[in-house]
Amino acid sequence: MSRQDSETDPWDVFVSYSRSDAKLLEQFVPALIDQGLRVFVDDTAVDDFVSITATITRALAQSKILLSVYSAEYPRRRACQWELTYAYLSGQREGDPRRRILVINPEATSGHVHPVELRDSRHGPLPRDTQSARRLAARVSAYLATLDTPMGETAPAPPVAWLPAPSRTGSRRFTGRLAEQWRVHTALHRHRAPLVTPTGDGRTAQLRGMPGIGKSLLAQEYALRFGPSFPGGIFWFDLHSCHANASSDVLDAYAEQVSTVMSALGIESRHAPLPHLLSRLAVAFGERNAPCLWVVDGVPDGLPPDLLELLRGPHLLAATLVTTRSQRYTAFAEPIDLTPLPDADAYHLITSRREPQNLDEQTAAHALIHDLGGHPQALDIVAERSATDSFTHVRSRLHNSTTDVLSLWGRPSSSDGGRTGKPLTAALLARPLSSRAPADDVLRLLAIACPAALDQSALEHSLAAVEPYGPWEATHHVGEAIDILLGEGAVQQTSLDSRSWTVHPLLARAVHRHDSDTARQEDLRRALLQTLANPAYGHILGHAPSAPARQEHPVPRRTASSRSQAERNAAFDLQVELVTRVGVQPLGPDQGSLRETLTSLHFMFSAAREILHRVGADSAETALPRIVSALVNDQLRPFLATWHSALHVHEAACPEGMSSIEHERRWDRSGEMRTSLAGLREPLTAITNELAELSGSRLLTSTLD
Repeated sequence: MSRQDSETDPWDVFVSYSRSDAKLLEQFVPALIDQGLRVFVDDTAVDDFVSITATITRALAQSKILLSVYSAEYPRRRACQWELTYAYLSGQREGDPRRRILVINPEATSGHVHPVELRDSRHGPLPRDTQSARRLAARVSAYLATLDTPMGETAPAPPVAWLPAPSRTGSRRFTGRLAEQWRVHTALHRHRAPLVTPTGDGRTAQLRGMPGIGKSLLAQEYALRFGPSFPGGIFWFDLHSCHANASSDVLDAYAEQVSTVMSALGIESRHAPLPHLLSRLAVAFGERNAPCLWVVDGVPDGLPPDLLELLRGPHLLAATLVTTRSQRYTAFAEPIDLTPLPDADAYHLITSRREPQNLDEQTAAHALIHDLGGHPQALDIVAERSATDSFTHVRSRLHNSTTDVLSLWGRPSSSDGGRTGKPLTAALLARPLSSRAPADDVLRLLAIACPAALDQSALEHSLAAVEPYGPWEATHHVGEAIDILLGEGAVQQTSLDSRSWTVHPLLARAVHRHDSDTARQEDLRRALLQTLANPAYGHILGHAPSAPARQEHPVPRRTASSRSQAERNAAFDLQVELVTRVGVQPLGPDQGSLRETLTSLHFMFSAAREILHRVGADSAETALPRIVSALVNDQLRPFLATWHSALHVHEAACPEGMSSIEHERRWDRSGEMRTSLAGLREPLTAITNELAELSGSRLLTSTLD
């Protein structure tokens, strides 16, 4: 650290950098000193999660500028981001947040630089030689000549009003998330630098994530830390009490809080619909002419676009920040997804009440971080328990099948941003699980597979193997279920270009502990294991299995002749199934049962898929997959999907004492279904003939009438 004669004399330059980038300072720091500048360089490690020392705080206040070595590592360091925020807000109080910050960017691009205003402001390339270092030092010296006072002498910002009162206070245990705060700030101010960041229109952002991940707390911390950016005030609206898809509840709760704000500002608000209230607020904001922050906390899923638009701040001076579990509002505002805490942040939080006393406790603390998946609220609960108990014992209790450590504390709304006293394990579930809903069954399957991901194929085949789903319905049910679970923030897609999903380990734990239908879990577990055990589905997990390091006895590949024989056998088996079904064999007007016909074709559907699974990937280059696909997807699936549900509705209305056959014959759509069934005969016969050519054995000798 460079020294000066008096600790009360100001520094000229405060160098802010990540300790991993120390070598980058070797060229230009001596050049700055050679210019006669007083330079503060912390050469003692200021590790993450260590309180910012009084020395550094004093040095920042006494420095005229902060020189940031903004590498890719820089935004990941808590101390660096704290220093940058201090300088940013100091300049903002003077009218320009960039005034007290100079940036050296050693990277080839500037996408990692936050906030966006710094990306095109006073950048300097990293000096690579003595000459370029001297030129940089000269430019820094020239800029310093325009500044008269250190950062600590700028006028303190006036308190920012919070409405409706009282203001949020954040949490004294809030950990990390500094980079995310800058991402919020960048998203809300993107419109100020459209040439730097052409994507997004600015002014609106959304924090997304599962329950307890810290959305509300992060919004509070951002509002508290960056309050001087919004001298017009912080307007905070809470919709946590509103239920998903309940637009009227949202409208009433929001309108009531908007009316409260207007009353506090002295604006008439009685007996006016919400759009009129917002219009009056817009006029008032325009007259005040001061930027403000409009926060809508806890936006539920399922709101229509017109209601979503009413949640935006009513004037361009109002930057809008919403928090939500839903992942279905991407088009509404720039999304910022909150992920679990990194290990270092998580360790700081879990040991915030008490440090581990020995190696065993340290090991248990790190294991707990992975058990809890970096979930902030769960880590905070475990930290509270560990204040009076050993980490080793707490971990044992976490995995105890009877006592749930995470259910011992509820979080009232006045404490640390939680909404209710509801135990965390139950709060992770958006609603109680029912026994036969597709969304619940898909959630159960993902919980069973956790931490592995499951793709669309795995979910479809597993769901189709249990009642009451038909194979032809599986695709629709899985798609509908995933859409619901995305709205609840319950699932994460493994990547943007994949159709595979997973759940957080704590959510999987909540499913196991709070699902009262354990028999249903067992049925789905067996169905999933059968699907995974099928060699044809080795790809359905969300990640590819790792290859063995060594294979002493490699299995010989099947020869072309053996593959052909297997395919011929499969084609013959499928042909047998087809020629015995009513789809190929005609059914007279008053013959048979329509329900038995559906059951027969349902079995045909399952048999066709099973035969293809049996042959597996080795048939990929033959005609068999095409034939089976035409049978299943083009013929059987549409017929079954249409008539299974229609006949089921009619059967449910069968009068007591009447036989099912008699009731079926009185069905007004009976003739229509028989006509549709007759229409299957020609395409199924053609498929049967194709299978005969592939198998070399023709079983259907008659021709169509």
